Order: sequence, then structure tokens, then C-alpha cells
Amino acid sequence: MFTATASATYSATTSGTASGTGNTELEALNAANNAALTATQDAIATIQNTIVSSTSLLLLEKTNTFDITVSETFNYYWDKYPDLFGKIQIIYTDVDENGNIITDNTKIIENNIKYLNEYYNKGYRVFIGFSRSTILAGVLPWFENVGTKAKGISLNSSSSSLDFPKPVYRLQIDDNKIIDSLNFILTNASKIYYIYGEGEVATINVLNYLELLYPGRIIPFPVKPDSSNLTLENIKNLYKDVDDKSVSIMYMFANTQQKDFVNLFNDSYPMPTTTFDIVLSNYPKINETSKNALINKFNYLVNVSFSTAELFREGLESLKELFSTYVPNALLLINNLAVNQGVTSLPADNSILQFNENNDIKYFTFLNTIYSKTDKGEYYYKQEFYSIYDPIVDRQLFYVNPPLSTF
Repeated sequence: MFTATASATYSATTSGTASGTGNTELEALNAANNAALTATQDAIATIQNTIVSSTSLLLLEKTNTFDITVSETFNYYWDKYPDLFGKIQIIYTDVDENGNIITDNTKIIENNIKYLNEYYNKGYRVFIGFSRSTILAGVLPWFENVGTKAKGISLNSSSSSLDFPKPVYRLQIDDNKIIDSLNFILTNASKIYYIYGEGEVATINVLNYLELLYPGRIIPFPVKPDSSNLTLENIKNLYKDVDDKSVSIMYMFANTQQKDFVNLFNDSYPMPTTTFDIVLSNYPKINETSKNALINKFNYLVNVSFSTAELFREGLESLKELFSTYVPNALLLINNLAVNQGVTSLPADNSILQFNENNDIKYFTFLNTIYSKTDKGEYYYKQEFYSIYDPIVDRQLFYVNPPLSTF
């Protein structure tokens, strides 16, 4: 991000030459300098926003859980801070010419490439989107063919299968590291139920990794994109052999899968295991009929590795379940890429925002929160522990509150 600074020192003498002491000539000079500085800052902001708007494109999917929150969060910051962040055009790649939703991944990838070509030829060079690893894997050959002229930003793709050098920056930590941060819990689990979105590169990669780490203990349940197999009967059958040492991992982000799963449970059939949602993007909306059924069972892992703490808190407080945790970092990254600034390491208020040789986020801080209820009957997410990896403390686990469960 461009910044403009200026300073001037004036010496006040006994004859009274400082501003405000009657020296109208000096006061006029000060006013002129201040006006010039303000004009310079405004011009830089205008130029920067013009560059961002004319060289950057946001490619989203209307039905993607990630992208719904991404769109809401970008619009929130664009509207609230128009002088800081230039508004970017949004194109939806899962919508056809007639406004119908496309569900075929091959067609969505083709649409992404079509728009990449079209806008690259118009002079655009920064492309944001590709929230699913399935889509990112499909468009990477385009970026590699174009070379260094075009840069990409993926806010949510996280499959470890994409951990190789690429001209796309990924703001979410890769999935294997998320699983590693839960190893101290999973190691002692008798059974690990894995409820995941069917047919996604990222979710299948996690399944393979879990089976590698915990052979013979993984019980998978693939959820169809339209949630059609998420019935209470199927879930009861899934958990028919559950015991006190069982743990669940849920990883779903297509359509309403995440919300549909947690809202299956009710007072008659509470969530049977301690369950960790590792989607890292947005809290699910919980229906009234399911709230009591999730208490002290449903854990949501939050990525709090953000660079602009105040912006982050404002967005989270205003948007709640519609807040995308990665947009504050994306806004900072877009500004730097648009004006060809270096992005190996970006300034951060309370975290290290650095990329490795693969253009993937290098360090992380995860906060585990557990769905809870106060004595006054208020539902909230209780902070339980932080899992941290940074260059100062290395890898550490810090409990905010004693664990509610032991494994």
C-alpha cells in the first residue's frame, strides 16, 4: 500500500515567528504545506484505488459457502473504507448465460478460464477467487502458461496436494497442518468419524491423510453436494458403534452441507461425539431446535492469523456468520500486488503474514471454540485453546480454559 509522509520543523524565536503568533506569512505557508500533503495523500489513494479497480477481478461462486461470505465481507469493507480499498468487479463462474446455477466442476473451471482470458486481454493482472482446491487445481495451468505477469489470490483453497511453487497466493493454511494441530486429541481417539463433502480435492486429501496417520480408525461419511444423504436415519446408522473415546471431524463447504449437518441433531438425538469443524471460514447458522444438542460437543476451529486486527474485529462483529476471515488479508495483498509491491512478508498487527516458496501462508494461529451456554441461557462459542506456529514461539498449544473433554 502506498503511503505518503511529510514533516517540517519550524523554530520559534523570542520575536514570535511560530505559527499562530501573528506571523501571517508563516501561517499561510503552513496551511499551504498541509493542503499540499492532504492533496498528495488523496491523489495517491485515488490512483491506488483506480489501479486496483482496473487491474483486479474477483471470481466467485454463488453457491459456494466460502464465496458467499467472501462477497459479503468484501462489500462490507469497500463500503466502509472506500479510501483504503478500491472496489473490484465480481463475476460469478457457476452461473450460465440465463442465470441458472452450474454444478458441474468441469464447466465452472471452463468459465473461470474464459473470464481469466477475457480480462487478462483487457489488462487485468490480479485475479482473486478459486476458493475450492478443486477449482484452483483446474486453473493453475492457465497461470503457469501466462507466467509472472498475472497473479492469483485464493482465500480458501487449502489442499496439501497443491503445496508446490505457483503464481497464486493462498491465504488459508493447508489442511494437513490443520489436522496436525489436532493430533494431541486424535491420537487417543478410538474411532475418528470423518464427515466430508463428496468429490472435492481438499476433502479427499484430508481423508487420505487421516487414513495415513490413523489406519483402521477412520469411519468416513461422504456428503453429497445437495445434502440429500444427510438424513437423521443415515447419521444414526453412521454413529451406531460410537463410544466415549470417539471423535468426529467435519469438513464441508458446498451449498448448505455444513449447516445441514449440525442442524440434524436435536434434543432427542444430541451430537454423539466431540466434533471439530475444520472448514476455517465461517460459523454455521444453528437452528433453535439444534442449539441444546450441540452444547459442549460442537467445536469450531477459527484461523485468527489476520494482519489487520481492528478491521478483523469490526467485520466479525458486524457480519457474524457472514464474515470471511481471509478478506482483511486479501485486501492488503491485493493493494500490494496491484502496485507491484513485494509480498514475501506483509506488515501485521498481531501475527506474522509471510509466504513460503510455494506462495502459501507460512505461519498460523488457530483458535478452537466450543459451542456453549451461559447460566443465563445465552448461547456462545467459548474459547478453549490456541494452536500456534510462528517464528518466535515455534509450535505451541495454549489453553484459554481447561478442556471440557479428555481423550
